[in-house]
Amino acid sequence: MKEKQKYSFTTEVGDFLIVYVVGVPQIFIAEVTQSSPLRMKIHEKGGLYDDLGHDAVMISDWRTEQFQRDVIEDTNTFLEEQAEKGLKIASGLESLGVTDNTLQSILPAAVSS
Repeated sequence: MKEKQKYSFTTEVGDFLIVYVVGVPQIFIAEVTQSSPLRMKIHEKGGLYDDLGHDAVMISDWRTEQFQRDVIEDTNTFLEEQAEKGLKIASGLESLGVTDNTLQSILPAAVSS
């Protein structure tokens, strides 16, 4: 029997998670707002996804591990790879640069030379 691979990521307040909302065919970046019980937001106040419990989402373990590593290392590897595959990752978080309180595709930052 094949052993399930374990991924390492944290769920402290302020951490980002890559999630699927149950019943929605989209990948999102969520921000942890409470560790225990786990609560998160994908959208700032007033939005449909501004207070989600663990039961409303499925965390993508491997994607979350990659994205959290990028945040720590200040790189865009995960978002660049997803963009190359044509996958759109959405969020409405001010901490990711969304200023108009809407869900938007989060793209890798332009690399300046």
